[in-house]
Amino acid sequence: MNQIIKNDWRMVCRQQAQIEAQREAQRKWQVESDQTLPFNYRWEHVQEVVRLALWLARTLGADLEIVEAAAWLHDVRKEQPQHALAGAEAAVQILPTTDFPVSKIATVAEVIRKHEGMLRPKHADPLLPLAAAILWDADKLSKLGVQALALLLSSENLIGQTLAERRLGFEGFVHNTLNRTVKSMNTPPARQVAEQRYSSMVTMLNTWAEEELVYNSKE
Repeated sequence: MNQIIKNDWRMVCRQQAQIEAQREAQRKWQVESDQTLPFNYRWEHVQEVVRLALWLARTLGADLEIVEAAAWLHDVRKEQPQHALAGAEAAVQILPTTDFPVSKIATVAEVIRKHEGMLRPKHADPLLPLAAAILWDADKLSKLGVQALALLLSSENLIGQTLAERRLGFEGFVHNTLNRTVKSMNTPPARQVAEQRYSSMVTMLNTWAEEELVYNSKE
């Protein structure tokens, strides 16, 4: 009897994430498939989440296969309502077609299902299993820091906004949401990095505001 050879799970997950990110970007920028995208926000985000999630997984001794698969697929259904739930369902469909360990698929789905949102209740216990805590933290860390501001500045959502409007929008998001996101981190390493990145973000925005004030001041 011939043995069925399944596709490499890492390659498949990465490809699925990239395909869906490409589709999202084409729709948002309103470009055809044969045209060059001005920027692919989702793909940049997903790659950063994978990088951060693997760093946290190695630091904390989590299952690398579960963490990486969940990180690649966490936004694979981003444009659907309740995208985390839809992404979990997609993972259950995608992973069995690969050589990913069958015994770990349900956990990957659970991890993806728990990542949605920017905030967690005050004094909430860390998410379980550990991989869920890691994916949440990696996803939120990707939205903090100077690099995160650069990523946001490149987003198609800002088309038509002036620089002043963009700065004010970022300030509101940083001070009203991201400050609480920092406190929502599950793991100590992520909390430490989140605090550092948040501080860098605030410093950059303050510098931006100071420059704007100087240029607009009257002699």
